[in-house]
Amino acid sequence: MRRPVFLCLGILAVSCLEFEIFPGHSYLQSGTQIYLPVLERLDTPGYLSRDLIATSTSVSYTIYDEVTLFAHDAVRLDFKKALLVQQFLFRAAAVAGIFLLARATGLSGLLSLLVAALVNLGAMLPGPAACITGPEPVPSEFAFGAVVLAMGLLARGKPLFSGFMAGVAFLYDPVIAAPFWAVVLLAFLSSREWRARLKPMLPIFAVFVLLLANLVQLQPGVSSGQSLFASVSPSLAELQRMRTPYVWASTWAGHEIWNYLAIFVFGIWAAARVWPLLNRQMRWLVMGMSATGLASVLCSYLLLDELRFAVMARIQPSRMLVFTVALSSLLCALAGMSALFRRRRWEALGWFAFVLALPVNARIFDLPRAGPVRVANLPSVQEQSIAELASWAESSTWGSSLFLFPDAGRQMYPGIFRAESRRALWADWKSGVVVDYPEPAGLEWWARWQETMDRPYSPARLRAMLTLPIDYYVLRRQNKLVGVKTVFANREFLVYDAEDLRAARLP
Repeated sequence: MRRPVFLCLGILAVSCLEFEIFPGHSYLQSGTQIYLPVLERLDTPGYLSRDLIATSTSVSYTIYDEVTLFAHDAVRLDFKKALLVQQFLFRAAAVAGIFLLARATGLSGLLSLLVAALVNLGAMLPGPAACITGPEPVPSEFAFGAVVLAMGLLARGKPLFSGFMAGVAFLYDPVIAAPFWAVVLLAFLSSREWRARLKPMLPIFAVFVLLLANLVQLQPGVSSGQSLFASVSPSLAELQRMRTPYVWASTWAGHEIWNYLAIFVFGIWAAARVWPLLNRQMRWLVMGMSATGLASVLCSYLLLDELRFAVMARIQPSRMLVFTVALSSLLCALAGMSALFRRRRWEALGWFAFVLALPVNARIFDLPRAGPVRVANLPSVQEQSIAELASWAESSTWGSSLFLFPDAGRQMYPGIFRAESRRALWADWKSGVVVDYPEPAGLEWWARWQETMDRPYSPARLRAMLTLPIDYYVLRRQNKLVGVKTVFANREFLVYDAEDLRAARLP
């Protein structure tokens, strides 16, 4: 009885260490800058009604918003806590999944826990801009953890629990869950023996598909406004290649695909070394899902780059590459353990070196020039100043007020301000992800960006912006305007009322 308890405590300990130390976690540094304004608007429709991100992006095809809003309203958690709790639970699910996969090969509990800790150090994938054990609490990361746990449960002969976890993953991100269900369906159709084992999973999958379909119909979020077969116009395609190049395989696959092919080959090589240790379920899963990850790049290229289906920019099939990298890392860790048991220490060192190299840089051909990759957080002084500015805006301005940071350029702090203050922005760099959504929103963002923030700031440019329907302009202190009063000021930022600027004589 004590052993399972100790193993569960070990899984929690590994999850806590990786959550707090490396690869760590972050909030409002990347993807949550997009999702949080949408959640705020769903929670309180009166806010952010003039913001492009909040009104143009959608969470219609994920249960992410329902779960977070439930935790916010029923459990009384603020959005940050609601998202971080989910993130930790799915991080622990990923650790438990790798642990179960390792246990399925006959490794002891302690060694399986070590393998889980190594593999879940994660990796940032250049090209598709996807992450294994990503730092932000976003739907794709939640779905990845649920899929990995589903794999572990299936490898241990628990198809019902596996189907449930894979169904949860499907609700959070159908694209990330797709490789698992594709392998399950292929195995079901190709093997009579597998049909008896996998048959209980298919009704579970059907229930989750119907549930997601019903949620899509009932959600109060904005409509996508985009036909399934709509094509990308030449102007929008050019804009997407500039702002979100990771969705177009042709912009990165030519030079990045060789790294992923090499990782896949290492995974195949490692699988050959441990093949007798893999049960039939695990063989299907690791080989099928690794191959699906590579195939997703070709799928993305054909459907978006060649056939120009606009919906592919939102789906981003190449994100499935996370399974190619993660499963290759797992197989190499297992090969390293196997080499240790056979007392082949140099071979084991080589396998473990590969596993430890991936968190440093997934471009394995560039490892000599690599360094640890982490999300760059704001300096503490600037973070505090943004928090003060957001607090002032929330308490002292109308909920429909519109802000602009004309000297921010491509920095991320305007998006943090929007999320923490629940006030709309006219334009900022992070809002540019709307170019992957219906065309009018993307073109509108581009027009606003060019008009206000595309070129370096100057008072003359600011004067040209004063005809826009912006209520407040926020400048860095070094760009202080002489002779114009501020409505708020702190160590980093100065806020000017648009009416005062129009009345002043700017140079």
